[in-house]
Amino acid sequence: MKLRHLYITALLLVLFGSACKKSAITDGGLSKEKIDMTTYDFVKSNPHQMFDTTLLIIDKAGMKDLINSQGTFFIPNDYAITNFLNAKRDEARKKDERLNYNLDSLFKYFSPKMLRDSMAIYFFPERIVRDGLNSEGKSYQTSTPGVTLDVSLEESNDYTVPGIITNKPKYVYLNKILGAKDILDGLTKVDPSRNPKLLDIKALCQTSGIITNTGVVHVLSNTHLWTFKQVQ
Repeated sequence: MKLRHLYITALLLVLFGSACKKSAITDGGLSKEKIDMTTYDFVKSNPHQMFDTTLLIIDKAGMKDLINSQGTFFIPNDYAITNFLNAKRDEARKKDERLNYNLDSLFKYFSPKMLRDSMAIYFFPERIVRDGLNSEGKSYQTSTPGVTLDVSLEESNDYTVPGIITNKPKYVYLNKILGAKDILDGLTKVDPSRNPKLLDIKALCQTSGIITNTGVVHVLSNTHLWTFKQVQ
């Protein structure tokens, strides 16, 4: 019985500690809300080099000045880029299983303008912070002409224990709307057309609200697929 109580206590401590780390960055460390450097330098200075591939694309696309302008950067990390490369590789191997698709392939087939248009969907001229968001989401113009994305702040059941830890954490999401915006049908989000292929693509922010000397940074989760590419 004592062992059971100890186990429950330890579990609650882990859950409580995780919930408190709202600003935990992708490398597991805690981020300060205000960072005394530019957005580009903040990304470049990550001690665990989580954005090295992202920076290569930014540099190839000539986007340093854009990233350092006033606005908001939802930054995809190296995992997001790798997810994209793996998806492109899997597509290629449907035609020939010997084919590959890596970073060299990306730079071969994507011109600097294509790279810029692909990465610029994550940069918004507006300042986007948690205080101005809600669960309904709002559409924002990205820095890629003609491309808008939604940003929302949504509750999660993560780290809650009925009757003990009841405060639900809220996470920032960057969303690509496919067709019409999804609606709630019972407890499930569905496209109004009921077409499962038109479910909106949601990208969770692991860290939100980092303020640099030049703008706002939100860090997307490792599971995001760069460019919101849809896997066939």
